[in-house]
Amino acid sequence: MENTKKNSVAKKVLRPELSIFIFFIISIVAGTLISPDFLDLKYILSTMPLYTELGIIALAFTYLMIAGEIDLSVASALTLVSCVSAVLYQSGMSMEAVIPIGLLLGLVLGLFNGILVTVTKIPSLIITLGSMSMYRGLAQVLIGDGSISGFPEWFVGIDRMLLFGVVPMPIVIFVVLTIIMEIILKKTFFGRKVVAVGSQPQVAVYSAVHVVRVKLVLFGLLGLSEGIAGLMSLSRLGLAKYSIGVGGELDIITMVLLGGTAFSGGRGSLTGTALAFLVIVLLKTSMTLVNLRRMDQLLVIGLMLIIVIILTDKLNKYQDQS
Repeated sequence: MENTKKNSVAKKVLRPELSIFIFFIISIVAGTLISPDFLDLKYILSTMPLYTELGIIALAFTYLMIAGEIDLSVASALTLVSCVSAVLYQSGMSMEAVIPIGLLLGLVLGLFNGILVTVTKIPSLIITLGSMSMYRGLAQVLIGDGSISGFPEWFVGIDRMLLFGVVPMPIVIFVVLTIIMEIILKKTFFGRKVVAVGSQPQVAVYSAVHVVRVKLVLFGLLGLSEGIAGLMSLSRLGLAKYSIGVGGELDIITMVLLGGTAFSGGRGSLTGTALAFLVIVLLKTSMTLVNLRRMDQLLVIGLMLIIVIILTDKLNKYQDQS
């Protein structure tokens, strides 16, 4: 009886989400040691919009990974949407017309990957590795090594638009999307389909779940999030450049895995991903405060990703065994 209670307590504590708590404590301690102003709410709110585009993609990415798939082209797709939108505006199209086209382009880029994966049966890791290079290459062909700016005043500066004069609009969008997508995942039939496809795809087929259709919807949803993120990036920066978002896929995957989503699929949480987004923001802010170069930051995030994968895998196995 006593052993059963101990196992029950251990199971509750040793959850995949434990990794979020560990890295959250590390980021808080590191940031506080670096700067006493680190925990100032206004300061944190001012830095979060720098990474919100990646956070929004991470939410849709969570759905896809729960379904047992992955997409490495997410950051490149964000950049391509941004660059195509900039080129269209530069060619004389109004920004009001560019915005829906940018969203549609993101949707198409996501569905392109989804169709290739479901039709060819080639692992999504391999397919999207190719589209990652292709999307980034197309962005460079469109813009070259320069940049495009000069967008309408009403469009530029989404990070300076504040709710109640305090909360930047990108954070509001991120929080609203997190709540909506968590409800869909946990409370709807579609959410149960997503989990079923990732945990037991063969059983899902016998249960009248159209696996291919579900995966196409998820790739399309991810593409739509890339369209939103690409336009938000264009607004926040006020310019488009082919090199924007380099390494972003690493941040996104780290957020999703750190949030407790199983790499093999079948398990995940939007709330976990949102908390992991906060941890990544805090860690990156700490690294920026000590003037760590971008490439060095990629090294740290890469190392963190390896640790998260190992830790989450061990915790998931423990949960399954107990």
